[in-house]
Amino acid sequence: MNDSQIKIQDKWKKGFVLGYDCITYANDEIVIGSVYRTKNSNNGEIKQSWIPKCDTQLEKIEKYNNDIWVECEIYNGSFEFENQKIVFGDGEMGNEGFIASTKLNGELNWSIFFTFSNPIFKAEVINNLPICNNSDTKITIDLNELTNIKIDEIF
Repeated sequence: MNDSQIKIQDKWKKGFVLGYDCITYANDEIVIGSVYRTKNSNNGEIKQSWIPKCDTQLEKIEKYNNDIWVECEIYNGSFEFENQKIVFGDGEMGNEGFIASTKLNGELNWSIFFTFSNPIFKAEVINNLPICNNSDTKITIDLNELTNIKIDEIF
């Protein structure tokens, strides 16, 4: 393991994730995402989207900002799926949410942090897709391609 991989695992064990809209992999790959909303002028329908913007690594992010970690709280309801554990919860501000996959021993595989989502209080797998919910949003993640994230408003 390189220093960044060790740091990512150490921070995870202490209850921290990267505080950006991003996917953080245990191997030090980081995919920065962007969230945007569009409104259909014909029917007023609002659509929110998460798209990958760029790939980077921890060292490159820390070069410009050393205050990048957010304390997270894992909520009850974690579950095992295909030899991994899926956990979820919120960030320290309460208006953020995250979902993560760990090995059964607790070592991080990946985490996805959302600055827009409010706490994720429920997660389940339906048709091999993790579905995360908070009070007004449903987030669907493709386990075969984590950057394929779909956001639906719940009314």
